[in-house]
Amino acid sequence: MSVEVRAPTLDDVEPLTELVNRDADELYGERDETPESIRLWLTGPDLDPATDARIAVVDGRIVGYADISDHPHPRYWADLRVPPSEDDEVREALRDWLEQRFRERAGGADDALLRFFLWSPDEPLKQLLERSGYQLIRHSYRMRIDFAGDLPEPEWPEGITVRTVTDDDTDAVYATHQESFEDSWEHTRTPRDEWEHWLRSSDEFDPTLWFLAEEAGEPAGVLFGKPQEAEEGLGWVSVLGVRRPWRRRGVGRALLLHSFHEFRRRGFGAVALGVDASSLTGAVRLYENAGMRVARRADFYEKTV
Repeated sequence: MSVEVRAPTLDDVEPLTELVNRDADELYGERDETPESIRLWLTGPDLDPATDARIAVVDGRIVGYADISDHPHPRYWADLRVPPSEDDEVREALRDWLEQRFRERAGGADDALLRFFLWSPDEPLKQLLERSGYQLIRHSYRMRIDFAGDLPEPEWPEGITVRTVTDDDTDAVYATHQESFEDSWEHTRTPRDEWEHWLRSSDEFDPTLWFLAEEAGEPAGVLFGKPQEAEEGLGWVSVLGVRRPWRRRGVGRALLLHSFHEFRRRGFGAVALGVDASSLTGAVRLYENAGMRVARRADFYEKTV
């Protein structure tokens, strides 16, 4: 087998979308991406596809994708997507490129680590990483609720109000988002241009699904919702954060339930989100108490290369 590894371009958006969705379909029977979301990824301010992304091509067909980023430096994150039905030579070619690019970017730093994200059922990639000396370090979950019955009403703590975010709130909700995630694993502040790109420039951005909880005009927490276009009828919570002074008062649960009711009112049948499985803020327990369940698990592997 001859595997060509080259940088992706925007001309590859459609076949790359098909590849990523074939991977998700083989693992879960679902679709994850749209051409719009893939285009958003390739044009992000934190990724240069010419230097830090590659596609694998066999007989003119895109059969794999990989990219590398450093968030936070010097811990480099690798994303490698190859459908399980494809040959291991594809994974090996992309792994080799990722490790080479990692060494170039890390510049010999002794504390530099290369980390991989993969969905738990992806046995071919898991076996390749373990054969290559990577160690499992952590998990994250995709959690979901399907609106099959009654939903509890949100119970707002005394003095807390909620409203839809307006353009005038952009600075405040950005600051609240960054502050509320300071206790997350290896948190670094997201630069404002990246935040705007990922959360506000997509076709899926709907400001009427962004909510701000306040007390006497002071931001207490935020929730950013959107439609998940790859699956019809699925809403997505991109961000749910509560500032430290307002935690353990029920603000997060109330924001979540408030969003569930709004999504259902608009005809959505389910809502999903991603969460660190070891969240220090008790997020997993909060979501379970609101009726959500774990729908997927992702595994993180790392080693010094």
